[in-house]
Amino acid sequence: MNPLNVDTPNTPKRTSQIKAIIFDFDGVLSSFVVRLGWPLIQSVLMVRPEITEKQINKASLEVFSLLTTLDKKPKNTSLAKFSFQMGKKMGMTNFQALKFIFTTVIMYLKSRMNIVPTIGVRKVLRELLAQDYKVILLTNTSRKVIKKASEKIPEIKEFDLILTRDDIDKIKPDASGFLKALEIMNLKACEVLSIGDQASDIIASKRAGIKTVAVTEKEMAHSRPHLQQQNPDFFLRDMRDLPSLLVFLRDCIIEDIRTTIDLNETTLKEYIAQNNLSST
Repeated sequence: MNPLNVDTPNTPKRTSQIKAIIFDFDGVLSSFVVRLGWPLIQSVLMVRPEITEKQINKASLEVFSLLTTLDKKPKNTSLAKFSFQMGKKMGMTNFQALKFIFTTVIMYLKSRMNIVPTIGVRKVLRELLAQDYKVILLTNTSRKVIKKASEKIPEIKEFDLILTRDDIDKIKPDASGFLKALEIMNLKACEVLSIGDQASDIIASKRAGIKTVAVTEKEMAHSRPHLQQQNPDFFLRDMRDLPSLLVFLRDCIIEDIRTTIDLNETTLKEYIAQNNLSST
């Protein structure tokens, strides 16, 4: 059965160049909203209940922008200073901003181990693990969180490589984690596909010369323009579209991807037809 429902000639298919997939954790394997977004939003509402959704979304985009400027793990003092500034930008008084910092820490500690798999991700992982792909996890979160996550997403235990912030000196958007993964797994950048939900994921992947895929949870739709600014190679609705994308990369000839192929806006079948892509 052709997963794309595209007529192809009766000739042998070429072997896919993609041999490995590097996954981010929060927002890709596990819900970013549940583990990280929820405590932030609840903290804001507890301190300033009259705040609007637009103000919260604007503040969250500033957090994402900050993440693209980091090349090492931020110190607690830096995080506290940034949180205070973010509170002020959301219209908080000095006292409210300080309360916001402490409330956020408390809420985060309560929810940091609350792992909820993203829609369809376990089925997708099982499909990939059953094939010949190398499966890698590269995340800015801690190994302790990933150990807990493997109870909710047991497929993680079968990954070929796991690199957390405890295993590398610099975090994304620095490319060192990706380069380390390539070295350990003896892979070339052109043989790898990276899946992320933050601009820092896209930047780090591109710095390493790796094709990039962006995904966003439905609740994080406001962050899509921020991701699009980094020009990922592909944009997917969610992880359930990944197997079809891999078939697409296997069967269709794309010499150069200069602009994002947004598969939120069109199906793979439509994209192939619109761009006269051939299969081999």
